[in-house]
Amino acid sequence: MSDEYDRDPAAAALRASLARHADEAPPGGMLAERIIHAAPTAAPGRGRRLWGWRTWALPLVAAGAVGAVVAAVSAIENYHPSAHGAPPAAPHTHTPSLMTSAPRPASPTPTGHAVAPAGQKGLRGVRVLDLTFAGVDEGWALASADCVSGPGRCTALLRTTDGRTWRDVRGGGFNVPGVRNCADPCVRHLRFANAQVGYAYGEGAFFMTTNGGRSWSRAKGGAILLESLDNNVVRVTSSGTGCPGPCDIRVETAPLGAANWTAGDLAVRGPLSGSDVALSRGGSAAYLLLRRNPAGGAQDATSTLYSSTDDGRHWSAAGEPCPQGSPEVDSVAVTAAPDGRVSVLCTERSAQHGSFVANSTDAGRHFARQAGTVPAATAGLLTGDAATVLVTGGTGLARSTDGGATWRTMPDVTGAVTFIGFESRQVGRAVTDGGRSIWTTRDGGATWSAVRFS
Repeated sequence: MSDEYDRDPAAAALRASLARHADEAPPGGMLAERIIHAAPTAAPGRGRRLWGWRTWALPLVAAGAVGAVVAAVSAIENYHPSAHGAPPAAPHTHTPSLMTSAPRPASPTPTGHAVAPAGQKGLRGVRVLDLTFAGVDEGWALASADCVSGPGRCTALLRTTDGRTWRDVRGGGFNVPGVRNCADPCVRHLRFANAQVGYAYGEGAFFMTTNGGRSWSRAKGGAILLESLDNNVVRVTSSGTGCPGPCDIRVETAPLGAANWTAGDLAVRGPLSGSDVALSRGGSAAYLLLRRNPAGGAQDATSTLYSSTDDGRHWSAAGEPCPQGSPEVDSVAVTAAPDGRVSVLCTERSAQHGSFVANSTDAGRHFARQAGTVPAATAGLLTGDAATVLVTGGTGLARSTDGGATWRTMPDVTGAVTFIGFESRQVGRAVTDGGRSIWTTRDGGATWSAVRFS
């Protein structure tokens, strides 16, 4: 180095910073092993829960210390003092974004965005059908959009790595609702287990990707529900004919990315059917809520909750989870959490449709009704954990932080909610406006901001 460089005070400061970061950096030989050891082997599909997200903090801090050393070395190598003894101003650079931002409004209303995927032409008319996250900010959206070449609607698969900007992922080869009348192969849902392994499925079609959605392979059969957690996948299948709802309901399990499926034991005799079915997972527990059809003279029909404590391999019937009264009460939705906690959304079968939540701490064997009444306009979907935060969705959102004893409506989120899910205790998403808006909360549902598609 030159004498001028050695005498410059800014250069001396950079050298001191380099020495300080070098002292703080962890031993290099163990850094990779620490990161790999702390990385979760699989993240849940649908982004319902990622309870192990805090395990990334310390490895990232260690990696950040090494990065700081590298940055300091780069700064010294590229530093050239000016004639006045001060470093020149760094030129302003702009990294192109795959999403264009709308002008920021003067009011606190969340800023909207329009998708601009890879290439020169942006997708228009995006309508999100389903949403899935393999981490707090790494997610995929199954959607339809205006075809880029020619008229009509086409299937769109979008991906984000920051939870805010979305880009088009080429691939798929399947139809979705609103595209060609969802002719075979028809896919209605999307779930990713981790950054590479994902599933796109419908009642008669089933696809899997092992490279983050860049290519898909079709497998036999289909699915009406699927959730991944705890290093395996649970899917629910149905013949889909001859019943008011799903017919001949079956459960199957498989390791992540595997092509072969094993039938789960539901411990029932004969075919199982109902008007609707819901699936939720928490830890090694899984819950299948089968709703009955009270129409056609079966006004006393109730739901049945099936629970599994071994990742969907064996199941037992726990009966109707919602405490009954007058009028009768229907189980509407179910959400699971670790350590045997599970909650159900219950709606009275009357003109008022009053709703409440019932919670269990023993894997669904016993439920206790909570005193709070869910705002009627929001009852329909349920996510979260009674030990932290519960959120219901329907027409807008409502939030409870005391297990359902009290509820508060979220005024920012309006319109019909078609998806809600939490990726961690703090980060969650909702889809509204017919798939035009994806809402994000980063404070456990207290506040929400929207990304809006054109």
